[in-house]
Amino acid sequence: MLLSVLAERRLAAGQTAELGALMQDVLEPPIAEIGALPMNSFMKKTERRALAAALNSLLASPTFASWRQGATLDVAEWLVAKDGKTPIVIVSVAHLDDEERALVLGVLLEEVLSWVRTLPGSSRLRALLVFDEVYGFLPPHPANPPTKRPLVALMKQARGFGVGVVVATQNPMDLDYRALSNAGLWFLGRLQTDADRARVLDGLAAARGTDASATEELGTTLQRLAPRWFVVRNAHVAVGPVLVQPRYAMSLMRGPMTRVEIRRARGVKEVATRKLTSDGSTVAAPESAP
Repeated sequence: MLLSVLAERRLAAGQTAELGALMQDVLEPPIAEIGALPMNSFMKKTERRALAAALNSLLASPTFASWRQGATLDVAEWLVAKDGKTPIVIVSVAHLDDEERALVLGVLLEEVLSWVRTLPGSSRLRALLVFDEVYGFLPPHPANPPTKRPLVALMKQARGFGVGVVVATQNPMDLDYRALSNAGLWFLGRLQTDADRARVLDGLAAARGTDASATEELGTTLQRLAPRWFVVRNAHVAVGPVLVQPRYAMSLMRGPMTRVEIRRARGVKEVATRKLTSDGSTVAAPESAP
């Protein structure tokens, strides 16, 4: 609460609210009260010193230093068209552990949701959020990772603002039913287990009512699909499911991209620098991508 009040005061005055500045405000508060309580009653001076010491340890940590670099977390700025072309923003969390991935993506999705709610209503697509391998980030109740709430909200509300959401997974059994029921366009490959087929069929029934015979026929079709054949179901049209076989896969089924490959795909020229090692040799260190 103290940090929030101090940060809001700085931002309202047109100043920065970085941790270093907030640390000084914690030690010597520029305000006398928090709410209706005097500052020393709300938080004693010794407690404020302990908080400032914790913030200083965070600022001095080499691990935390990387979080203070790179592009600003401003979704509106990311999506500004350049040379008349729609930008593509790639967020890779492959180098993080599971807990850090959930935290980073949760913050990112909350920012996307906040940006969406600033937009006027539109029936025309202005942006598309693509989330590959969503397993573990959109689980059914009672699991509630930081990514679940903003993802469900985006799938429910973002279409009204012209923002689409695409999620992909090989484990539909582990998806929240609210996300499934709010999906308007489905691309379904072969599902091996009865549980996965049942979850998908339940989601389709919630999105658009189907009779028992049609549901049973669709379940049989999903079970018998050949590799790279898909059942496409559009919940917004009266036409039933159709079968589609793509001519080829754009990714060539090669697996995830490395950071170097992502940088190369962005068309950014790699800049290598030479660093001197302890044994006198040199190693090439490519410049970090934003």
